Amino acid sequence: MVDAMKAWPMAGHLPPGDHGARTGKGDAPLTLSERRPGSIVEVGCWPDTLNRMQMVLPQLARNTAILDLAPGRWWVVAEQTGVARDLERGIEPGLGAVVDLSDARAALRVSGPAMPDLISRILPLDFRDDRLPPGGSAETVTAHMNVTLHRVDATTVDLFVFRGFTRSFLHHVQEAARGFGYRVTSP
Repeated sequence: MVDAMKAWPMAGHLPPGDHGARTGKGDAPLTLSERRPGSIVEVGCWPDTLNRMQMVLPQLARNTAILDLAPGRWWVVAEQTGVARDLERGIEPGLGAVVDLSDARAALRVSGPAMPDLISRILPLDFRDDRLPPGGSAETVTAHMNVTLHRVDATTVDLFVFRGFTRSFLHHVQEAARGFGYRVTSP
């Protein structure tokens, strides 16, 4: 579980300010910021309990983002800590399993009008609204790193990577974003 005393994975590797190309004055076409969710929890169910879990999970995970990653597999992302404990209490072993990933992932939020173009440069995804609409999620790979993506809205995505790949992932994203121009903001 996330401990406020631990260093955040992107701390010191995402310097605040404006970076890369700028086309005139005003806001940068991209904004990058570290996301610091209190909980990232994977929930899985058995094939014969899929329908039941699809009814139970939204009731147990209120006020969270539920990322539908595959049949019978979800991530629950929340600002508050302790969500894994709450889900473990509500999901009996015969229904499915709960794994707390909060300390195992780093999260980067990318937003702005150039976000779809940046994502198409770094991820092999069909990013049209009819294929990956706001609220949608996907798992993919970039530069040999696994990435879980949550499309928050039309111009915002959260990208989750294994904590150990944080520096390589940030370098990859920043290099691709440099051509657009980007601003780094504090979480």
